[in-house]
Amino acid sequence: SANGALPAQTPSGTNTINLSGLVCNVHRTTGKEPHPLVGATTTILGDKLYVFGGRRLSRTKPQLTSSIYELDLVHRHWEKLDVKGEIPAARYFHSVCALGDTKLVCYGGMSPAPVSDDAPEGQGEVIVMSDIHIFDVPSRTWTKLNTAESPQGRYAHCASILPSSAVFASGNATMSAVQHNPSGLNPNQGTLGVALNGAGGAEMVVVGGQDSANHYIEQVSVFNLRSLKWTGTTGMGRSCGAYRSVVTPLTTMSASQVGAGPHAPADDEEEDEPAEIGSGAPLLIYSNYNFLDVKLELQLRLTDGTLTEKPMQTGVSPPGLRFPNGGVIDNHFVVSGTFLTSSKQEYALWALDLRTLIWSRIDAGGSIFSQGSWNRGVLWSRQSVFVILGNRKRNLVDDYNNRRINFTNICLVELEPCSLYENPRRAEPTSNFISASASPLSRGQADFSASGRALFYAAEELGALSLGVRELTDMDFLAIDGTRIPVNSRLLARRWGPHFATLLKESLVLAPETDTATLRPSIASVPSRNSSITITASVTSGATTLTNNTAVKVPDTRSVPPTLRPRLLYLPHTAPTLQALLHYLYTSTLPSPPSALATPQIFCSLLQLARPYRIDGLLEATVQRLHESLDGRNAAAIFNAAAMAAGGGESVHFASSTNNVRESGVPLRGTSLSTLDDVTRNGAARGPAGLRIDTDMANGRTTRATLRPGEDGFADRIDEGEVPMSAATDASMSESEASLSSRALNGRTDRDQEIWNGALSSVVGLQKRGLRGLMEGRKMRVR
Repeated sequence: SANGALPAQTPSGTNTINLSGLVCNVHRTTGKEPHPLVGATTTILGDKLYVFGGRRLSRTKPQLTSSIYELDLVHRHWEKLDVKGEIPAARYFHSVCALGDTKLVCYGGMSPAPVSDDAPEGQGEVIVMSDIHIFDVPSRTWTKLNTAESPQGRYAHCASILPSSAVFASGNATMSAVQHNPSGLNPNQGTLGVALNGAGGAEMVVVGGQDSANHYIEQVSVFNLRSLKWTGTTGMGRSCGAYRSVVTPLTTMSASQVGAGPHAPADDEEEDEPAEIGSGAPLLIYSNYNFLDVKLELQLRLTDGTLTEKPMQTGVSPPGLRFPNGGVIDNHFVVSGTFLTSSKQEYALWALDLRTLIWSRIDAGGSIFSQGSWNRGVLWSRQSVFVILGNRKRNLVDDYNNRRINFTNICLVELEPCSLYENPRRAEPTSNFISASASPLSRGQADFSASGRALFYAAEELGALSLGVRELTDMDFLAIDGTRIPVNSRLLARRWGPHFATLLKESLVLAPETDTATLRPSIASVPSRNSSITITASVTSGATTLTNNTAVKVPDTRSVPPTLRPRLLYLPHTAPTLQALLHYLYTSTLPSPPSALATPQIFCSLLQLARPYRIDGLLEATVQRLHESLDGRNAAAIFNAAAMAAGGGESVHFASSTNNVRESGVPLRGTSLSTLDDVTRNGAARGPAGLRIDTDMANGRTTRATLRPGEDGFADRIDEGEVPMSAATDASMSESEASLSSRALNGRTDRDQEIWNGALSSVVGLQKRGLRGLMEGRKMRVR
């Protein structure tokens, strides 16, 4: 549906099999995978999954481990990390939470009790822990935090890290947490030394667990990761633990919106000062117990530390899930776990719409999860994927009875076809996430001024107002119909990224004696009998030296005289498309209804230009808007647009001539390969890709594929056969049973296999969502 809600009931019949094939892919991994473990943790940090600790299953000598393994989720390759520092004691049934982009926080669990040197050899006893260790991934170093007044030791607990609520104006502002000779509670009193102020800092919240006597600990403890102190422990009046409960931060919506309906407004009230207890986000606590007659509970821990109950609708609800795991994505709580009854044994996946508190079952794999042994699921929110670990050849009941976790196979359940998508740039504005449409020059470095990051409402309003002030502009965008739109080049260079600054630099080389330059799209070399042609080097070709670090700097009056600056930027798109693009660059967000610019047609056009124009964050923002607007009427158009956007290439270059800018001899981006062959069959071979030969600027004529005024290349006018680089060519990445069997016959192990060196598409999920809409529409028409 348009609001992103999942269907209330699972499709049945043959359509279930077809839809399951869209969302579920099972893969074998390469590298040195962990041994089967009991009580190990699985944590996703960025695009990597980390497995730490656990007890190895062995018939002769089972032992606890402190090893840490890393799984590259993109290349599906395991690696055992060589670590240093204060390595934690071997343990199991502990917790490991992700902190930022580079750190993991380990707490609690059961470890071997210290023994004297003269003690007899044996497994020994285990004790419950209440220690904290932090693992820094880039340096692969463990650090132990020496804390005072630690809470009661525990194992099999639930833990999560709530993000910081503090706002800093610069990178050095974080040093404000360091206070020298802090004042005391009474006037004219204080203490000598240094103290850390934890106000607004991120917090680790530990919920429930069990003590050494296996009794539940009905408490919630909070550790401030800024002051590095335990700030308090409160009772919760119920039993929670890893066997029955899941905790996850609620960062994308306020607590008041939970259960308030699909159109409940966000709570814009901001506190003047951060609260002493709690951080900037509530904590969601989900529990299920009494599996013969299952009971479901949903609690919210508010930012002030209080707990509130949220009743859920039970018309359609999940069964009892043992050892559940989950997370929040797109205002939905996705949970998975082992479902065991006398008649059914499978791994189940469900989603709860937090706005309506209505449950939906995600039919991810048809018969996949009812066969084999799938043991642990983790939400990979950056890619809108749910990762499930297991072994498709083992027995689920046997492994559950032994609490065994397998790592031989991974199943990637794509959530986008199920209407669950979250823009990672806005959900994690301070992360090191790299947009698929970012310029290669900006990759590897964090640029928090780039577009697409979440801004305060006042900042968005200021950007929208600046867009309409002519006095703040110094150049124009020229649309395909001749419309001029005034813009500010300085702001565009900061928000667009290095690619825009590179275009400005190249224009100075192309037109050193002119005061204007026109941005025009590149095309393949076309035959011409004219003697007057214009050849322009590609921005990234070897014909120029503009790909160094100096190219990303914006030309100013000190480096370039104003008379040499380009003042006209031609883009072969309609004026509404360019206005929507500028709205994004000025406000870091795309227009939303009821704006006239918030239409699927405009969003499909933006989807085509995001990657070729290298506009940081635009691709993800457009995909999110298309998910919100997709319905049965536009499913085909969005499907085609997503298939076309899977391709890419250079699209914009400067040209020194400004003649005939209203029409262009540029073929549509969706033009088929056969059409291009027809163009080049008239007598000339293809030229090098780094050069542009433009004949229409010399004689004013256009080719058959000309973009005329009023045309923007909208996807519904392009045939499916005219998509040379469809995402469907690499949409399915799973390996067949035949290939696995042949691999076994050849005697090759998974460790000997070549690492998969592909990449993840940022639009294939949207394409599958459109395909699902087409299939559901066809089913309705058949009825």
